[in-house]
Amino acid sequence: MTVEPQTREDLMARYAAAERFLADLFRRLGYKVDREVRINGVRVDMVVESPDGLRSPVEIKWCRKPLPMRTVVEIIHLLETTAYGDHLVSPIIVSLSGFSQSAKEVLQGKSNFRFWDESSLRDKAAQHQDLRQRLEGLLLGEPIDQEEGQPPSMVREADFLISQLKQHTLENTLTPSAYEKLCMQVFSHVFSPDLYGFKPQSETTDGANRYDFICRIKHGNTFWDAIRHDFRTKAIVFECKNYNEKITADQVYSTERYLFNGALRTVCFLISRLGPNEGCIRAAQGAMRESGKLVLLLSNQDLIDLLKLGAEIGGAENYLDERIWDFVVSLPR
Repeated sequence: MTVEPQTREDLMARYAAAERFLADLFRRLGYKVDREVRINGVRVDMVVESPDGLRSPVEIKWCRKPLPMRTVVEIIHLLETTAYGDHLVSPIIVSLSGFSQSAKEVLQGKSNFRFWDESSLRDKAAQHQDLRQRLEGLLLGEPIDQEEGQPPSMVREADFLISQLKQHTLENTLTPSAYEKLCMQVFSHVFSPDLYGFKPQSETTDGANRYDFICRIKHGNTFWDAIRHDFRTKAIVFECKNYNEKITADQVYSTERYLFNGALRTVCFLISRLGPNEGCIRAAQGAMRESGKLVLLLSNQDLIDLLKLGAEIGGAENYLDERIWDFVVSLPR
């Protein structure tokens, strides 16, 4: 029986330990392992390559109960998207808490997928005593060794992104495309997997509208579910303005044309190096008041704050929730 972590720090430590165990297990089984791979802006726990050269994305889950069908369907969609985009085959879903019966039925209909539960992991680790002991410790919720459990790559990535944003705020040396990439990395780092399927330089089919990047919203997170419901949107559009001065109302007017109620695309995060001026704020208020479109104005400093809060459960979501609430209640008549 698995024990679910109770705090975000414990969760991160146990996930890190589980990922390290899985990486070691795959290596013992003859695979090559790349951890925390990003494919089209989506972070996958790892990509493994079998002895015959087949590469597979791997997603690891750890829940209080067996993984439900809805979560499995979302993981299937995510892994199928990454697989098609990077020539990966036979994705693997690992659940340390097992799978619900309905989830198993869905997976059994996906012959190209492999799904590993506690029993599968025990069988695969059976020939390796050290791995068996580590697995049982994870499943029983034994204390995690601090060095073993630390997720240094995630911490290093957040610190690196913060340093880039701070340097860019002091001196604008990035190209527009480099700034777009930096902003996309921030949101993917902080909000993955609740935001996923990041696509840079996206445009509508008629070629009339082009936005810096866009992502989809996954079901299951209270904050993002509320965004989906309240604004009737299935995606978040991102525009990044790499200007030397604060952005003006013109940037809101040009961005607003990307948003359509009928297309279920009504929310845009408009990001700029130094933030908006007063006219820009009034223009965003007008878009909300007149057509129900949310243009949330964010600066480099906001992105830094999101990265700092990313280590707290719900911290980054609460930050955005407060920003949206303050924006809504300040709307003039």
